[in-house]
Amino acid sequence: MINELRDVNAPDHVRLTDRIERFRGPIFTIYDDEIEFASGDVARRQWMDHDDAVAVVALRPSDHDEEQWDVLLIRQYRHSPRRIMWEIPAGLRDEEGEREVLTAARELREETDFGASRWIRLVNFVTSPGVSNEDLGIYLALDVEEAPLGQFVREAEEAEIVVEWFGLDHVTDAVMAGQLSSPTLVAGILAANVALDRGLDRFHEIYLPLADQ
Repeated sequence: MINELRDVNAPDHVRLTDRIERFRGPIFTIYDDEIEFASGDVARRQWMDHDDAVAVVALRPSDHDEEQWDVLLIRQYRHSPRRIMWEIPAGLRDEEGEREVLTAARELREETDFGASRWIRLVNFVTSPGVSNEDLGIYLALDVEEAPLGQFVREAEEAEIVVEWFGLDHVTDAVMAGQLSSPTLVAGILAANVALDRGLDRFHEIYLPLADQ
């Protein structure tokens, strides 16, 4: 029998026999669990209960003859790997009750001063399933226009953000050459290429007037 090709939620797959809270912060909490499998095997697993997130691949038609699309990237410092990295705009789903696509639209404007009126949900992935439950949804943003928020103030790493448009093929080549290592960027760029290759008319589009974002 061939198993269905999809992930399955299994909250009761193991029995939780012990839990210690090791750290609690504003974005994530670290737990140290003891779990028992059906076989009787017992193990300890440390994991992070993390807010979910969204990311955006924002595209516009390119002015360069060798490119069909340009993609909007941001460059900022990431302390964990000690790297200044090119990424796609992204952020936490930390506004209670906010629709995922509206979070994506808000993060795009907060980080880049651009907005978009056409949206397509591309893919989602668990960012680090060995240690975290953070689920991240990636959107394709089209019909992109400048839409500054005015009073919004970026702080710390975000105050240093550099925003720049690059040719999509150029970015894809850099991903395949191992020059770009943000997992969100890698997943988003590859997913955008697949969507464009298969035809955007196959995807459900969400329209958001800029005034409503």
